[in-house]
Amino acid sequence: MADMNKENSERILRNRISRLVSGTDAWGLACYEILKRIRSRQERAFLCGGAVRDLLLSSYRAGIIPRDLDIVIGCGTVKDVARLFEAYKQRWNCYGGVSIQVKDWSVDIWSLQKTWACQENLVEIKGFCDFPKTTFLDIEAVAVQLFCKRGRKREIYSKGFFKAIASRTVEINLEPNPNPTSCVIRALNVARTYGFRMGPKLARYVLHYAKGMELEELFALYQLRYHCRGFSLDKLHCDINAIGEQVQSSSRNESVCLPSSRNMNLHQRALWGQLANCFRNTSFETTSDQER
Repeated sequence: MADMNKENSERILRNRISRLVSGTDAWGLACYEILKRIRSRQERAFLCGGAVRDLLLSSYRAGIIPRDLDIVIGCGTVKDVARLFEAYKQRWNCYGGVSIQVKDWSVDIWSLQKTWACQENLVEIKGFCDFPKTTFLDIEAVAVQLFCKRGRKREIYSKGFFKAIASRTVEINLEPNPNPTSCVIRALNVARTYGFRMGPKLARYVLHYAKGMELEELFALYQLRYHCRGFSLDKLHCDINAIGEQVQSSSRNESVCLPSSRNMNLHQRALWGQLANCFRNTSFETTSDQER
């Protein structure tokens, strides 16, 4: 039964990636044009991080759909891929990656070996299977093959990704990061959007960095990134206070919840009910979550 449920969760993810790549869903047509150009180079390319999370947990009716794509390529150079999008606005970062704005979609592309954790010698990367070791959050520790031959399953590599979804708790995967403020913002957004709890280590991390800056500044950066109409400075203040109170009153191994994450809409709750059937009774007591 456990194997069957785990297989169902992988099937859902593979099916959604397939629909994304084929342009089946109307909201993903612009994305399809992006992926079609990348596919023309016959690169080994993997969709990773938050984009995969959002595809699996998204609900079009709830207004929660991915708008950012994180794509890691193998042997090819990022500059060659970027040439396919010369007509669009591009922004290069100091790590050799490029961010391309195509209509409403933001597409970040970089070489596997240029991943920050690899460049800093924090993680040894021998292949795409090692990428999930490099992400800050476990809910982003996943990479799914974008293009594969007909009749073959897409490769899926993960490190705690499915366990995080099953437990509805987000935790730190790899703590060192060049942008802690961005990590705090992403953690708050995941907890708020999907009603996740924060693991104890992540809760202390968020609390530490939130106390080191003005909440007005943190809120402005959050809104700059996510443009959330239902969020306010007062709600952020309540969330940070709640994290602090729970961290102080609980043991070091207890997760915490955000007051603002309790307001998931009905469509999102219904989606969770569907996914729960896939994860129920599923065992994650393994040393690795890698599947092909």
